[in-house]
Amino acid sequence: METHRDEYRLTRTHDVARECPFCGGTTICLVERDFAGVGKRYGVICADCMAGIEPGTFTTPWEAIDAWNGGERGRYCDRRDAD
Repeated sequence: METHRDEYRLTRTHDVARECPFCGGTTICLVERDFAGVGKRYGVICADCMAGIEPGTFTTPWEAIDAWNGGERGRYCDRRDAD
């Protein structure tokens, strides 16, 4: 019987991802997780406070980074008017 093991890989995002909206940290990493039978999924994590987006939702690195950055509308603290 063949067994599969999920694997994680962290990659520093440097200036691509914004600082952490929770702690202001700048050590932001892309999380790549290889799910057995599903393939690679991506998330983002702050290495300073461990806040992050679960690596199971996004199928490309850029989707995860865009979500972390707030998408096309920007993060809540970047907007002048509340929704």
